[in-house]
Amino acid sequence: MKKVFNYKLFVLLLGLSIFISCQHDTDELLDQEATEIINDRVDAKWLASDNHPVVQLLYKRGYEKGTIYETEDHFLAPPDLLYSKDINDYDLTATGDIDVKQAFNTGKTVSLDRMRINVFLDNSIGTDLQTQSVNAINELNGINNCALFFVRVFNANQAQITIRSDFGVEPNNVLGRAGFPSNGRAFNTVTLNVDRLADFGANIRRNTIIHELGHCVGLRHTDWQANRERSAVNIPGTSANDTGSIMWHTINGGTPFTGGDLVAFRALFPRALRMDVVNEIDEYDYGEIYVVDNVFVDVFTNGSYTTSATLNRNVNVSYRINVQEYNHTSGTYYYNRNRTLTAGSNRYYIDDEEEECSPYQGETCTYENLEIRLASSIL
Repeated sequence: MKKVFNYKLFVLLLGLSIFISCQHDTDELLDQEATEIINDRVDAKWLASDNHPVVQLLYKRGYEKGTIYETEDHFLAPPDLLYSKDINDYDLTATGDIDVKQAFNTGKTVSLDRMRINVFLDNSIGTDLQTQSVNAINELNGINNCALFFVRVFNANQAQITIRSDFGVEPNNVLGRAGFPSNGRAFNTVTLNVDRLADFGANIRRNTIIHELGHCVGLRHTDWQANRERSAVNIPGTSANDTGSIMWHTINGGTPFTGGDLVAFRALFPRALRMDVVNEIDEYDYGEIYVVDNVFVDVFTNGSYTTSATLNRNVNVSYRINVQEYNHTSGTYYYNRNRTLTAGSNRYYIDDEEEECSPYQGETCTYENLEIRLASSIL
């Protein structure tokens, strides 16, 4: 079903919302879908093969057969979601639905030590959508007590997220698409239906971009069950009936955030963490080396890392100690560990890194490096 925007009705009814996207018409002929050439690039889509392991997984998680499309880079799923083609990017242990209100993807949020997110605005979206993208970034950065901090960059190689045109792939009822984080990092692409968005006002364009950036950091549709999405986790204090939510499957043209949206952003991203390694022991004795470094995380209000703050929610830190062996033997292995940071401090000890080495024949040197895999708010 396609929605037609009526400007006069919009003026009279400020609460009117339009679909960002809805399910594809599965009877639609692919050869009738136009493609658009922008900056010498053409994107195309085709119906995905049922045999692909990611497609099979999406079917198991509730999508109907015949609704998954494919491009060179992603799978496209209704209503506005992009999925990686690499099966290794998915949590294959997730099963079943959890009764939720407003929700985010299970285990798929941006790590709290990656709250500074660089955004590149591709020329393919045009000047106006670049302006609205900046406005969207400013709205998100304006949420107080939320650690997310988006920064526009002008070099694509510096970006964690690129906002670009759909290059004519999407039908009129899809205004934009994005996907969910993996390995604690934001999803790297937002695609916008540039031609269709030109039909709407500035607030609709801005709010569409906010919605898609919300997906990139881990927010699900508030009405995810109606869209046949699965494996979501409750954000306490939000409402399943919040039709004005920026993450509803439709988008409004007014103020972007409801009270429930603000609760969700603040709960998921309460503070920004930054790792600090402090040397504790340096011992050098006749060529033998023994070094111990303490690893801490410091707490900041957001990903600008300018203002120190007290952690205001308990946080779970999943981390890995990578071990490199060299000299007499060689190889790598790692230990996975977890630590809970209890709210109330601005600095937390995580673990030690050690380096130990002897030059004598038959000895093995080891070097440890601590890597935070995911730091997430405990809801």
